[in-house]
Amino acid sequence: MKALFLLLLTAVLAAAKPNIVFIITDDLGYGDLGCYGQKHFETPVLDRLAAGGIRFTDHYSGATVCAPSRCSLMTGRDAGHASIRGNGPFALRPDPQDLTVARLLKNAGYRTAMVGKSCVTGNTQTPGTVLAKGFDVFYGTTDHKDGHFRYPKFVYDQTEKVMLEGNTLHEGPHYDAELYTRRAEKFIGDSAGESPFFLLLSYPIPHASVLAPDDLAEQADIDDDVDYKPAKHHYSQVEGVKSNYAGMVMAIDAYVGRIMEALESKGVADDTLVLFTSDNGSHFEGGYKAPMLSSNAPLRGGKRDLYEGGIRVPLIAHWPEGIAKTGDSDHPSAFWDFLPTVCELAGVETPDDIEGLSYAPTLTGRGEQATHEQLYWEFHEQGGRRALRMGDWKLVQYGLKPGKFGKPELYDLSEDIGEENNLAGKHPDKVRDMVGRLDAARVPSDRFKLPGLDRR
Repeated sequence: MKALFLLLLTAVLAAAKPNIVFIITDDLGYGDLGCYGQKHFETPVLDRLAAGGIRFTDHYSGATVCAPSRCSLMTGRDAGHASIRGNGPFALRPDPQDLTVARLLKNAGYRTAMVGKSCVTGNTQTPGTVLAKGFDVFYGTTDHKDGHFRYPKFVYDQTEKVMLEGNTLHEGPHYDAELYTRRAEKFIGDSAGESPFFLLLSYPIPHASVLAPDDLAEQADIDDDVDYKPAKHHYSQVEGVKSNYAGMVMAIDAYVGRIMEALESKGVADDTLVLFTSDNGSHFEGGYKAPMLSSNAPLRGGKRDLYEGGIRVPLIAHWPEGIAKTGDSDHPSAFWDFLPTVCELAGVETPDDIEGLSYAPTLTGRGEQATHEQLYWEFHEQGGRRALRMGDWKLVQYGLKPGKFGKPELYDLSEDIGEENNLAGKHPDKVRDMVGRLDAARVPSDRFKLPGLDRR
């Protein structure tokens, strides 16, 4: 009887913890989905998920480029405290440093998987790092540069390198995002019902190379009026760049539909929290420019900017059994909030040394939603950049070289989401206050120095 009671208790406790599927895309813009205003092509699956869940309008990535954004997602640390603050050969540090959301959930009884482009390894060939950071299952690529090609020559299955016969980087029979969707479907099929699971599905599209799968570029039915000019970069060369970009986003939408079908076929769709987002704004690479299809509209700038177009991203939450009220939420949130959110939902103690705040109350309607006093970002390329959002006020500063600091720009996002009207001259006291907050928001990093700030 005691054994039966323990078995039933374990089942009840497991059922109380939602499955979590976090889908992150690479360089998908704020305006790339129909539910966020896209008019050039359709994304019906994601639009339905948003209509039946919560569409966050004021959600932010961890950074304006890949590796630091994903570090923030994994560790709950903002750009001023994360261990990875720029792209390069940097992986997350061993435990107990850089404690990840996967490790916390695994310790709480979750079966964990990362499928696709790694979120913990930067530009390194270190599949063992993924498993060491709390993931039971890994299938994908670890060096972010390998994610620049739609037809990679190999992927890792756990730590084993699996060669993809026929793939030449630029063409072949094995499209990367299709491979990752299949493996994600398999993980759901293998995991559902046994214990709660956490799946991090990391699509490397619509990042360049701008190549849509199969005939989706034709289905996009977009007038490609862009002159084809072969570029000197390493990405695949493609004509019809607008159609291919649209086709990639349409492919993502279809892939998400397959993930939802996999959840439904196992009877776990209702008690699974599905979150969908992007690691930063849309890009200006591989022949594509974000304004071609209004990818970041109505925001200013894009990838590598700290204007809203570089860091404000879609976030869709879908969870039939858990979300109390569907609709839009303008709660300001960021990637570093993901870790404490799922910790709260899974009944896991949240680490003290993070900047993230749980948005579980916004999802469930239970408890009071805590709000950030401020949100902070920095960028280490192109002379250095930093930004701070405090309430509806946004301060942006470009140029952080010693003795050559750029002038701060101040915007009121409640009136000027496109950051067109610089109010710095009208509010000098606000500028001084926010510059002081910028200075205090950053802890110096040995890996990622900003000489113009570190010497002050």
